[in-house]
Amino acid sequence: MRKLWRSYPLRMIILISWLVLALVLTTQSGEVPLVHLMTTTIGSTEWGGALGHAGLFAVLTLALYLVLSLLIRTDYALVFAVLVGLVLGAATEAAQMLVADRAVTLVDLLANWLGVFVVGFCVMLLDDRRQEKIRN
Repeated sequence: MRKLWRSYPLRMIILISWLVLALVLTTQSGEVPLVHLMTTTIGSTEWGGALGHAGLFAVLTLALYLVLSLLIRTDYALVFAVLVGLVLGAATEAAQMLVADRAVTLVDLLANWLGVFVVGFCVMLLDDRRQEKIRN
């Protein structure tokens, strides 16, 4: 099982699937059934919507990091994953200006970025602990 999880194709499938989900949920109209379902269950309040945005972009950043960490040094992978997460968070909010029943909000943008930064911090902390174990 451990070998399967370290496989590039599996990580890439997870990344692409989550990216498509994030793009659909953040840039499509509330009339789309999946968006409507998520909005009514998780995002029915301001805090619920913010939590949904943070979680969505946290998982997206982690998935990108896990793919990149197989290809490049982990410290570079983390920086690149965080930067891409921040840009995608801002881009999806900006894209909402083009959707009739969606609105760009600072709360959503900050929630997107919070999810990205939380994952970046956690990965950095775990990597530091792993490196310290190796040294000792």
